[in-house]
Parts: sequence; structure tokens; C-alpha cells
Amino acid sequence: MRPDLIGLKNVYLHPGEACFSSKPIVVSTVLGSCLSVTMFSKKIKYAGISHCQLPYCKTCDNEGNDCADPFKYVSCTIKRMFKKFDELHINKYDIEVKLFGGADVLKTASPEKRISTIGRQNIEMAVNTLAKYNITPIVTDVGGDLGRKIIFFTETGEVFLNRLKNNGQNKSTNS
Repeated sequence: MRPDLIGLKNVYLHPGEACFSSKPIVVSTVLGSCLSVTMFSKKIKYAGISHCQLPYCKTCDNEGNDCADPFKYVSCTIKRMFKKFDELHINKYDIEVKLFGGADVLKTASPEKRISTIGRQNIEMAVNTLAKYNITPIVTDVGGDLGRKIIFFTETGEVFLNRLKNNGQNKSTNS
């Protein structure tokens, strides 16, 4: 199923960026080893999406406040996203969290060398950081060796996903 994009503002999210909105917009991004975190509040109709490149920042404090590039790092991003929702008095348990990406898109010589890829580190950091908030994502489509294109609807929290196959064909899913 292809989403209806007519009449909605479209935003393309680059690596290291995030987008927050209380208005209906469509946000798309393409992920390889990068990770996208989406958050959505049904009660308030407020949404956020990020495109993180690396698992953690070596220079920021525990709250992610000192980070010069907060949406580049998974750990800082999740903290900042929860802070943004908290500023709007949205309870963390009223937020639907979804995770996408973290693929091992670069081929390595053997599976043993894939143990600590950036994609896997990004996934692990996201899961661990969310666990500190006692949050489990309601949808995850992470890992593997195929990139993803996602389209996020801020009005509903829906995410449409295309896995990017090596032969140029795509497979769509909706979550």
C-alpha cells in the first residue's frame, strides 16, 4: 500500500537530524547502518523522528545536554526526544516508540567480523537507552543487511517502510 502524500508538507531527514511536529507532515529518510527512532503521542498528536549515525557521544553528560551534535548519536537523541516530549507534559508511557535501521550494509569477510558493526552498536544503544526509561519499542525493524527507506506520518505515527534490495527492487511494509 502506498501512502497518500497529496497536500501534506514533505520533509527529508538527513543523517544527524530530527524533526518534531504537532501538524500533519510526512517525513522520509533513508537508512543503512544509521538508526531512526520515531516517537508519537496519540493523546496530544505530537510526533518526533530522528536519523542517528553513531551509538554514543564521548563528550556529553548523562542527559545529553552538552552534546554539540545531539541528533547524530543514538544515546543523546533518545534523551533529547524524551526531554522534548516531557516539556509538552507528555508522559513517557503515552509515547509510542518505533526503531528502524541499523543494517550491516557493508559486506565484511566473515560473520565473526560483523559482531560489533556500527549498525549493531546503534541498535544495542537504542534498546539499552530505552530500557533506562522502562520503554520497549512497539515496532522494530532493525538489523539485517538491507538498507531501508521510511516514511513517517506525524499525524498518526504510522511508518511505511521499503527495504532497499541490491537488485533495485523494493519491498513495502506498514507499521
